[in-house]
Amino acid sequence: MDPSGVKVLETAEDIQERRQQVLDRYHRFKELSTLRGQKLEDSYRFQFFQRDAEELEKWIQEKLQIASDENYKDPTNLQGKLQKHQAFEAEVQANSGAIVKLDETGNLMISEGHFASETIRTRLMELHRQWELLFEKMREKGIKLLQAQNLVQYLRELEDVI
Repeated sequence: MDPSGVKVLETAEDIQERRQQVLDRYHRFKELSTLRGQKLEDSYRFQFFQRDAEELEKWIQEKLQIASDENYKDPTNLQGKLQKHQAFEAEVQANSGAIVKLDETGNLMISEGHFASETIRTRLMELHRQWELLFEKMREKGIKLLQAQNLVQYLRELEDVI
């Protein structure tokens, strides 16, 4: 042993032992580096999932406001309102792929054992609840618009008779 604290490798066994220590440390470093990279990738994917979920939730909230509007109570231009509602229904149907895509992404992450699986599962359940609420409100509004239109038509026919 050198008095400065540095071990001098004198034999082939010492060199081989030191080499093995260095290789073991290197392999451990590579394993930890790979693990860290995977965690970063998982976090990256989770951030994209969160972003997409927030965008979808905002969109659903906007559409819920439209679907909850009670403009059917005003009998003016019911035909135009009905056509506008049909276009609204078509828009919602056209965007139904967004929740399907988010489902696929989230369920894949859950099946892979993602560290935020419970958060993802909860988020998907909440989005589905909101999505179903949107469809229910949209259906109700469509029915009420048709009922209002039928009522106006009935009242016009009644006026013609009187």
